[in-house]
Amino acid sequence: QTGKSWIEESFFRRECVKFIPSSWDQHRCCCGRLMGEHSWQESCPPISLCPSPEQGMEEWSMEAHTKASSTNAYGIIDFQDTATRVCRAKYVRVAVDSKPEALLQLMLREWQMERPKLLLTVHGGSENFILPPKVNQAFSKGLITAAISTGAWIFTDGINTGVSKYVGEAVKLFGGHDLRKRNTIGITSWGMIDNNLDLIGRDVFRPYQPLGNPLSKRICLNGFHSHFLLVDDGTLGKPGCQQGLRRKLEKQIQLLKIHPRLNQGVPVLCVVVEGSAAIVSTVLDYVSSAPPVPVFVFEGSGKAADLFAFLHKQTANDRQLDADIEEDFLGRIGDVFGVERTEAAHLYTLLQQCMDHRESITIFDSEADEQMATDAAILTAVLKGTKASPSEQLSMALAWDRADIAQKDILVYGQHWQVGSLEQAMLDSLVMDRVSFVKLLIDNGMTMSRFLTVDRLEELYNSPQGQTQRFLQHLVEDAKQTSLPTGYRLSLIDMGLATEYLIGGAYRSTYTRKNFRAAYSCIQSKKSRSLQDLHFRTAQPYKSKVVLTHGLGGTTLLPCPFNSNDLFVWAVLQQRQQMALFLWQHGEEALARAIVGCKLYRSMAFEVRQSNMDDNVAERFQSYSLEFGQLAVDVLDCAFQQNEQMAMKLLTSEMEAWSHFTCLQLAVSSCHRPFVSHSCTQTLLTDLWTGPLNMRKNSFMKIILSLLLPPAILLLEFKSKAEMCHVPQSHEAMLFGLESVKSLPIPEGSCLSWITRLYDFYTAPVVKFWFHTMSYLIFLMLFSFVVLVKMEDQPSVQEWLVILYIVSSAVEKTREVLMSEPRKLRQKLKVWFSEYWNKSDFVAILLFLVGLSMRCHADPFRTAGRVAYCLDIIFWFIRVLDLLAVNQHAGPYLTMITKMTSNMFFIVVMMAIVLLSFGVSRQAILSPDHEPSWSLARDIVFQPYWMIFGEVYAGELESCGDDPCPPAFFLSPLLQAVYMFVQYIIMVNILIAFFNNIYFEMASISNKLWKYNRYRYIRTYQERPWLPPPLILLSHVALAVRSIYRRFRDKFAVIFLKCILAPQMDRKRLYEFEEKCVELYLHKKNEDLHSTSINRIRATAERADEMCGMVGEVSEKVILIQDSLSELDGQLGQLQDLSVLAVDTLTLLSASDSLQQEEARLAQCRHVLPASRHVLPHSWTLPHRGAEDCDVSNVRRLEIKACKSTPPSLLKGSAVEGSRRASQDCHAGVRENRAGKKGLPEAGEETNWFRGPGRGSHVSSSQCNLGDGRTKTPSETPESSRCGSPISPKSFGTAHSKAWTHDPHLYPSQEEASVKEGEEDAEREEKEEEDVTNLEVFVAYSNCLTVSDSDNDDVSPDFSQDESQPSFPSRHSSHWRKPPLPTRWACLPRERPYGYCRSLSSSMENIAFSAMERNNLMRLAHSIPFTPVSILGGEEVSVYFLEEVCSKAEPESSSVSSWSSRVQSAMLKPLSSEEGSLDGGLRQGSRMLCTWAQQDVLQPGQIYVVKAFKPEVIRAWQRYFHGSTALQLCLREIQQQRAAQKMMQVFNQIKPKDMHHSPRFLDVSLVLRHSNGQWLTIERNLIGNFRKYNNNTGEEIAPCCSLEDMLLAFSHWTYEYSRREMLVLDIQGVGEELTDPTVIMADDQSCSRGEVLFGPDNLGDAAINGFLQKHSCNLCCHRLGLKGQKCHKFFKSVSSCKKK
Repeated sequence: QTGKSWIEESFFRRECVKFIPSSWDQHRCCCGRLMGEHSWQESCPPISLCPSPEQGMEEWSMEAHTKASSTNAYGIIDFQDTATRVCRAKYVRVAVDSKPEALLQLMLREWQMERPKLLLTVHGGSENFILPPKVNQAFSKGLITAAISTGAWIFTDGINTGVSKYVGEAVKLFGGHDLRKRNTIGITSWGMIDNNLDLIGRDVFRPYQPLGNPLSKRICLNGFHSHFLLVDDGTLGKPGCQQGLRRKLEKQIQLLKIHPRLNQGVPVLCVVVEGSAAIVSTVLDYVSSAPPVPVFVFEGSGKAADLFAFLHKQTANDRQLDADIEEDFLGRIGDVFGVERTEAAHLYTLLQQCMDHRESITIFDSEADEQMATDAAILTAVLKGTKASPSEQLSMALAWDRADIAQKDILVYGQHWQVGSLEQAMLDSLVMDRVSFVKLLIDNGMTMSRFLTVDRLEELYNSPQGQTQRFLQHLVEDAKQTSLPTGYRLSLIDMGLATEYLIGGAYRSTYTRKNFRAAYSCIQSKKSRSLQDLHFRTAQPYKSKVVLTHGLGGTTLLPCPFNSNDLFVWAVLQQRQQMALFLWQHGEEALARAIVGCKLYRSMAFEVRQSNMDDNVAERFQSYSLEFGQLAVDVLDCAFQQNEQMAMKLLTSEMEAWSHFTCLQLAVSSCHRPFVSHSCTQTLLTDLWTGPLNMRKNSFMKIILSLLLPPAILLLEFKSKAEMCHVPQSHEAMLFGLESVKSLPIPEGSCLSWITRLYDFYTAPVVKFWFHTMSYLIFLMLFSFVVLVKMEDQPSVQEWLVILYIVSSAVEKTREVLMSEPRKLRQKLKVWFSEYWNKSDFVAILLFLVGLSMRCHADPFRTAGRVAYCLDIIFWFIRVLDLLAVNQHAGPYLTMITKMTSNMFFIVVMMAIVLLSFGVSRQAILSPDHEPSWSLARDIVFQPYWMIFGEVYAGELESCGDDPCPPAFFLSPLLQAVYMFVQYIIMVNILIAFFNNIYFEMASISNKLWKYNRYRYIRTYQERPWLPPPLILLSHVALAVRSIYRRFRDKFAVIFLKCILAPQMDRKRLYEFEEKCVELYLHKKNEDLHSTSINRIRATAERADEMCGMVGEVSEKVILIQDSLSELDGQLGQLQDLSVLAVDTLTLLSASDSLQQEEARLAQCRHVLPASRHVLPHSWTLPHRGAEDCDVSNVRRLEIKACKSTPPSLLKGSAVEGSRRASQDCHAGVRENRAGKKGLPEAGEETNWFRGPGRGSHVSSSQCNLGDGRTKTPSETPESSRCGSPISPKSFGTAHSKAWTHDPHLYPSQEEASVKEGEEDAEREEKEEEDVTNLEVFVAYSNCLTVSDSDNDDVSPDFSQDESQPSFPSRHSSHWRKPPLPTRWACLPRERPYGYCRSLSSSMENIAFSAMERNNLMRLAHSIPFTPVSILGGEEVSVYFLEEVCSKAEPESSSVSSWSSRVQSAMLKPLSSEEGSLDGGLRQGSRMLCTWAQQDVLQPGQIYVVKAFKPEVIRAWQRYFHGSTALQLCLREIQQQRAAQKMMQVFNQIKPKDMHHSPRFLDVSLVLRHSNGQWLTIERNLIGNFRKYNNNTGEEIAPCCSLEDMLLAFSHWTYEYSRREMLVLDIQGVGEELTDPTVIMADDQSCSRGEVLFGPDNLGDAAINGFLQKHSCNLCCHRLGLKGQKCHKFFKSVSSCKKK
């Protein structure tokens, strides 16, 4: 039965079949559908919509009015709104009464979802709501982390609103991309889904767009769910039908096992976020069920969740709510849910019932400081809320693989555990591969010796693991050479055989030894007799303590515990790498375990390749082997760095647990070349090779000389006992017991001393090598003599010596076989024949014995024997290569030759195939009549073989000699040519290339290979007797006698290269040293792991996320504090206002007499203020003064005289402001005197500052004459200033260079500086007359505070200007194409030639401070004064910002006619030289950062470009401008860009509308540096790709876009629009923002004026002619109606395109 048919048979849909009108809509059924939407297959439609009296009482029900039919909607949904990732979900439409068993089977079998280990059912609000950021982060990350780490399922409503939407966003942010890992199931009502008809189809793939209609009550599915159960109850648009089926499905999932090995069911947790009133009943149902379902509530999410949190905290410790709190809580319930009092009381009752099960409810507050992680809190709530026993809780944590939860909440002090529960947990952890739990249980006191038994080990080996189990059975079959039956249960003996098979060599497992087999059989027999109380333990690998003893009571067993080595081997054979790595760290002999793991994995990889299994498995085994091999090398390196001698003892100490092997033996048998070639191993081998001899240089010469002259031995140096303590004893030394002799103190020069020296010399392996080599060379010379001379009937002396040598060598080879480590003879022979040179020696000896037996007979056998001798000597000569392999230089080459010889087999086979194919065909053609004979085979191969080496037999190709040529003779040369080409050119070169490749490959590792092979040479001569053949027979006799003696004394021989340690102390010290090295290595590895770039980036990202969260929290708290402080400041301000008013009132009442006297004195000075007795409070205004007090000292005296209640900040601001304004007023008067010498007021003429009798806003202003006094006519003579001062002009004076020094914001403490600076400026007046004339307008404007038109509403009408006041006419040009020079610019409009100078009282009264602002000002005045120079840094400059003012004289003219200017201060800080330097042809630029600016002249924080003319340019133009050349050039640059800017504005207005670009030129201002008086220009910095479209010579780029066409057409347009008088070139900038243009004027226009108007880059007619010649008109020119010299071709092409 297919899955499609099963789904249709198991699941149904519901359809309404009877129309029952709804009470609220007669045209709609109670199911929510119209009459036409019903199916009338089984019933007739109603005749009338009005129900009959019988039908009026009928209620619609699903059972009676719906019909069940097979589901028609299931398949896959493809969500279309997730462009960043593929989001698809499986879905099915099911009836509301579907069986939960079928649904669970659907999810597990059909949808192939992983079995759940936890079920998280999320409930909450279905409408959209906003979660606080921290709650949202905790909910999203915690929920998904808990689900992924435990393998949980998540149940939601699956809709795209409310809490389900937050779950989807959590899956999007923290979930995986694997569909099987995203087990997020949405259980939704079918009738509530928007566009649900699009999902109808059987086993379909449906695209779904989750964009709902805002006017519809239906909802959309969330695209980040993995599965959907669409519950159908026959209704449409009615929610909530899925809740019952959802609860049934949750209960069905609870019946599942959390893991096949565990009996614990799947736990369920209800997660509550926000929620409506219905959530209260849902929570009560969960906590009151049996068993209870724990509930996890997110506090701070709102509504029901916050109500649960509040009541849970208030009712802690069985407390009851107070009456007032209860009343407030009832009101809160009504406000939250919007219900009446009775419903709120009912909900309160339900909440109290929930609190009766408070142990099942967990409140999580994400705002708490010491709150645990959300995922840990969720899992802890599951453990505590289910009321499970500790063992059941441990099972759940084990299934989740969350050891942190078990360590924190389960394995705690004082926990009661049942007998055997922890052992079972350890067994489950091992089977389930839970490394963290194994570590946790070991840390909590679990020991392997108490845990491991035979039964448990066999259970571990037989745990079902699928492919791993089958692979183990294959290994056992190969080891036992038999096939296993189905269902065979592996035993420990089988695993011992498999281990021996994989390690190979002489290794013997504990499980295969006789003692263990006997004990194992006894256990199995007792188990068969149902004696289950015996727990037998033994060691693995071999530990010979399990013995059978026979006593009176029969056979007894001596138990010996297992250790971690048994588990390590199990983990390796079960392919559990992480478990094996963990077990490697624990226990003794870690170095040996690493080597064993390397060998086992390497052998397993070899078996996989031999069995033609998956290559990925072999690669995985190989990687595991390399990992363990690297572990062994790293630990050895660490040990060697700590203590060299102890590290060497680690290599040679015998290990009983590993078949009495040493680490060095295991490494060699594992072919672990990096380990053997390590410095520690090579140092040990070098010490073994030289033995007791202490020689490093010319050792072979000393040894040969000592062998030839034995007395020279006494002159050699020998090592001390301390230097030889780490070197293992040789077999021969241990056999003869000389260790006892060496342990005695030997006096120098005694007989025993030189005998010991002789023995040490001759037993050294290097001496043995040279002794045997010299003997072997003598043997070869004798053997060569024997085969070269005539062989007599009887052997000669030389031949007898050769025979004796070879026979004694045969005896030595037999001794090597018999004394090898394997116990069985077959295994001994297998190990011995695995060496190539042993095979060669066996063939050589056998061939010699055959030749010797034939030589003893008469001819022809004697001749055959001699031939055997001749062939046999070849093997003995080749044996010399093995002697050369000992040398460090010749050894690598021998390794390369061996590799080449072994790898050339297949190429040689291919060459032989080519040779035979040619040889057979050639022989058949040339000898068609050849008779059968053995020579025929020789002729086939003979000549073709020599042709490979260049012999072509050319004489035989031309003719056949005297014999007639055979048929088809002509084919022989052709075949030979093809053969020579293939064999000689292709195959031979392939062989050469192959050898070349092997050479370079082996050259890199040949040194390692030689070091690895060096072990075999040293071991050979270490074991070999020191006497060479044939004298070696004497050594054999001595060895036999000594062996018999030791066997008689019950002493056993010691195997080669094993360091014998003391039973307890030395071994314990060695194990402690090894453990220390392992810990040090792991510590370094962890440090390197944490210091990697990826981990550091990850840690930085996590810290950044934490910091962002903390900053967000601080920001929220700061906002809250600010709101609170603002409210508090407002209240304090109101109190302060009241107190100030009270104090001022009392002051006025107490000082009324003094005020009258003050007013009388003022009346004498100024008969203008009769009503000045009306005084404002001192906290708001200052006393009124007359005009005669308008000096600095009087102003200061006026300002500082204030009441005590005035805030200090206001006092300070008032003093500074008054000083500045008084200084400006006086300077304006001085300026009038300097300009026209008529600026003083006439005698008796006075001007009042204040008018009006009221206490309102009275303002008196001074007017400044800003006209040019040098060319004034009588009609232009100004009247006296309204604020004219009687002080002499000498007392006040100013110059443009010091105008900014009076800014109170920059110099708030220097109120009197203006008077001194005025005097200094008056003295320099004549010297700076030219600069003053050029910049007079800027200075006058900077010294007068003007009032713009927008300020007219703030000024009292009493202060309007008199109509009789004269004004200055402004001088301007008549057309925009001819802008005037700066000296001709007028300053102010005609209607207002004088500016207003506001008094301090008026300015203070116009500024309305709030209470909070006054408090802040007061606090600021007491703390730090505002000093931008010292705080912000940079250089102070004055900025002259040009503003366009339309001329009132010619209102019909739209051109630039006059300019007004203002000066403001700013602070500029240069950027670094790398990013700030700019260079041009005429000017040097630099980028500056504005750190402070007065008002809005510049933007603080903005980068500007400041440009200055180069010194050579200024020097060149000094002949035109004799005064300030730099100023004149800067002004003309500004004027040039202003002219281009104006033309661009006109161009943008007249261009066609479909030309979308609107370019514009930047605004440029004038800057004066205070440090050196340098004039510069400043403009905003452009960011982006800077382009230059044409230059001032007329050259232009090739346009590639519409913007470039427009800008080039703009240049052409300016020339035509200005009537060919001006041309804008050098257009450049970023995009539509342009800067630094050049305005070219014709020579006749500029020369007629006799002056330079537009700067030094005006090239005149040359530039205009160059532009006209080089400009190519484009489409924009055509559309603007422009024509040029090169435009006719373009216009022709355009017109032809239009005609077409």
